Amino acid sequence: MTTEVTLDELGRTTLARQLLLARADGVVAEVVGAVGGLQAQHPDMPATALWARRTGRTSDLRDALADREVVRATVMRSTLHVVPAARWADLDAVSAAERLATWRASARRAGVDLVELNAEVRELCRATARTVDQIEAFAAERYTGVDVTAAVPDGVSRPWWRLASAGGGLVRVPPSSTGEADVPASYVDGATWCEVTERPDVDAARVRAVVGYLRAFGPATRADVGHGLGIRRATPLKAALTEIGVRVLGGPGGAELLDLPDGEVVPADVPVPVRFLPRWEHLLVALKDRRRFLDDAGASAVYRRNGDILPTFWADGRVAGTWSVVRSDEGAEIRLTAIGPAAAEHREAIEAEAASLATHLGTGTAGTSVRWS
Repeated sequence: MTTEVTLDELGRTTLARQLLLARADGVVAEVVGAVGGLQAQHPDMPATALWARRTGRTSDLRDALADREVVRATVMRSTLHVVPAARWADLDAVSAAERLATWRASARRAGVDLVELNAEVRELCRATARTVDQIEAFAAERYTGVDVTAAVPDGVSRPWWRLASAGGGLVRVPPSSTGEADVPASYVDGATWCEVTERPDVDAARVRAVVGYLRAFGPATRADVGHGLGIRRATPLKAALTEIGVRVLGGPGGAELLDLPDGEVVPADVPVPVRFLPRWEHLLVALKDRRRFLDDAGASAVYRRNGDILPTFWADGRVAGTWSVVRSDEGAEIRLTAIGPAAAEHREAIEAEAASLATHLGTGTAGTSVRWS
């Protein structure tokens, strides 16, 4: 008989796996790995996501990046994330397989060998960090006379970078990975940086990536897993799930949920603290179906038409509103916009957590105010 999971059980189970029921005290790499990585299009985003999940200093993430314990790299969904250095090679291999499939037609039109070009770029970046401009100049010189813009879809920016990096293998390095300095993004060969002696078999890497995803975000639908890891092709995803031998649960609305055989479901009555999460929070990106956290009306307030995903605060296990910080000469103001009744019901706890957020962001409590809109 299939175990049925309610919406509240599903939400609390995912929040527990995301370390949002209680902050963890592990080292940065362990915490980042447990939650499936941190979204990192902007260097401030993973720091706030980690603060919500872990006790310790705000500077610990910067130190972990400098010490090569975690890396900032283009992996899941071809997007920048902070992931443990020990797991980078697997996630990179899975992402590269998808990107090579995406850019193969453009490369064929341009007469470019994607695998060969990527190997040459990784060699270029083996001993010295290179900027995107430098990598593009190298690729253009390697294929003199090729009109790469005509070969890629209309509107694609940085076409040589897209083709040169499609095969993966690069990580972004300090100071460009930590936000300490306003410098161009610089990349090195990830195998050298992370001391990887051999690139993993992509099928085996995909199995390990799916296991990591379910530990961080499960239970989840098959569509969630494919979306979260950026695996668009059904056949390799099915093969990975079959290899794992996933447990099948019944979800809200008759959804078929997949989980690891040892995955536990958290009861619906477990208390959930207030949490503040950053713009483009991974938890709101890595699941295709987000109803465990917010309804359609709430989604329209968080997911913007331009593709942006606003910073959110959470109460009773669901998104309760959005937040922003406005700085001035007089101090800083944290502005809160409620979504639904939970914000009013948990107002005191939300304002207390907003004060902690102000300290994390470096605005301090003196001169910092909270305003509801």
